[in-house]
Amino acid sequence: MPVSKRSYVILAALLASPFFCSALRAQVRIDKIDWQISRVQDDKKLPFETVLELKLEPYQKYPDKLRAVVTARNFSAQPVEGLVLRCALSLRLVKLPAKLNGGAADPGTTDPGFWAVPFRVEEVRISRIKPDGVYEAKLIHSALNEQLKKLKYSGFWADALKLQVMLDPRPGDEASRIMKEAVIEIKKP
Repeated sequence: MPVSKRSYVILAALLASPFFCSALRAQVRIDKIDWQISRVQDDKKLPFETVLELKLEPYQKYPDKLRAVVTARNFSAQPVEGLVLRCALSLRLVKLPAKLNGGAADPGTTDPGFWAVPFRVEEVRISRIKPDGVYEAKLIHSALNEQLKKLKYSGFWADALKLQVMLDPRPGDEASRIMKEAVIEIKKP
């Protein structure tokens, strides 16, 4: 039975479609968010190091420089240009324990707290990520101390800081790959 040229074209298109579909699905993904601090020692800032928690007494100023590093990866074989990374910082607020007879705190009260609305929202422009490349956006303007100062005498304190990030969506993007959040606990030393 003779096979027409049209059949070959249809067969070739069907065989090539998985390759074209995978190219369309390739996208930039947010891989991870790391919290880093640069300790201040004798008026000298030390190199940044990754931390899993912050240590701070209520109503004190945070002495070290804090930043978040958002890692985005381009899984495409083509460079990606003109990306916008949107970021929002929020604090989880807890009620400080009430003082009882003689100034001792009530050990039986634990407040689960609540997430406050974001106190800082910003955009970071990413001009270009090379094919199969990685870009690290360093978010350095946390304004944490200003927020902690506002809590003084409120009866509340922050026990965690949350960063939510999202790349502006593009056609074909999956939401789970372009959004991520990271929470770092604030504990007493």
